[in-house]
This record gives sequence, C-alpha cells and structure tokens, in this order.
Amino acid sequence: MAKGRLRCIGTSIRLKSRFGTGFITTVSFLENKNDDAGTSPEPLKRFFKKHLKVEPIEEKKAFMTFVIPHDKEKLLAGFFEELQYRESEFGISDIQLGLATLEEVFLNIARRAELESATAEGTVVTLELESGILVEIPVGARFVGIPGTENAENPRGMMVEVYWQQDGSGSMCISGHSPEMRIPQNVPVLYEPPSQVLGRGQRRVRGSVIDYESSD
Repeated sequence: MAKGRLRCIGTSIRLKSRFGTGFITTVSFLENKNDDAGTSPEPLKRFFKKHLKVEPIEEKKAFMTFVIPHDKEKLLAGFFEELQYRESEFGISDIQLGLATLEEVFLNIARRAELESATAEGTVVTLELESGILVEIPVGARFVGIPGTENAENPRGMMVEVYWQQDGSGSMCISGHSPEMRIPQNVPVLYEPPSQVLGRGQRRVRGSVIDYESSD
C-alpha cells in the first residue's frame, strides 16, 4: 500500500524482480590495497563501466557497491567469470551479488507513488549538483534531465540519477545523486515543467523527469 492504494502483491522474489533496482554487487578490496603506490580503484570502475555501463552508487576505501539493471542479466555470467579471473589485478578480496532487499523494493514503490502525486500537485524539492546548479525536481523523481546541458554532439543533454531515502517521519528526501550522464535518444520525457529557467542569471533551473526506469 502507498498513498492509500494497493500498488503490488506477490512473492518476495517476484516483487524484487519487478520493482527492485536490479542486482546489488559489492566488491571488497584486499586490506591496504588502495594505500599502495601505483594502485587505484579506477581500473575496476572502468571495467564495470565498459561492460555493464554502470557507476558505483557507493565508494569507500574498503569496497564499492554497484547496481546492475535487470536488462544486463544475460551478461552477468561472462562478466563475473572475467572479474574473478582478474581479482588479483584489481586487488579484490570478495565479490557479493544479490537482488535488492524488500526494504529497497518498498522504498521504490513509495517513491513512485510520491512522484505520481508530486507531478500532479507541483510538489518540488531542490537538488544541488556538484557544479553548484540548483535543480528543482518533483519529489520521487529518479532520472532528472538538466536544462542547459544540450549541445550539437549531445542534443538531449545530460541527466543524473537521484537517490532517495525516507526520513524519520517517513517522508521522501534526497540522499545523493549519480555523476552526470547522457540522456539516451530513445528514452521519453515523463514530465516537462512549464518553465525550465527560474530568473535570468540564476543558477537555479527546473529539471525534467526522464522515463529511463521503463527501460531498466
């Protein structure tokens, strides 16, 4: 139940497959690996980016966590076979793979319900990008287009994935966002604000909601 409506019903495996963010992969490093001269986690990040087109959602000295979309499932057997073969090269001590937890599934369902209400009622929050630009987005928006990032080589511009969590009162709040990435050509816009620029000379804009989830 979310916003007074029944949103889903099914077994935990079915709900994780249908509403989960994908496969959760945590790669742990050998102790002191990243302290040694000439070593870096960057090769591993490039490996994931090259083969699965994903960036880490959490990056610490001892580990990295990635979310792999369900549509990459057919690639996983070969990918992890090569990753295990190159464990010593990347300084890996352990690799864990699993589906999203039920808590994440329920959070995703609640987020979608909030987005449905926010686009209808005009409820927005402010997302601050690393560039300092402030982007107003509907509550619950996951993929957000950034106005002003379009150019000849990338006519659709850039977007970010927004990470959400629930605060102590159960309200949705922003917990972070991904690096900027190109908006794919074949992905539709779910919500376009009436005006994207808020005042001349201001570093505040209204973001659009990209329907990238349906293609996950």
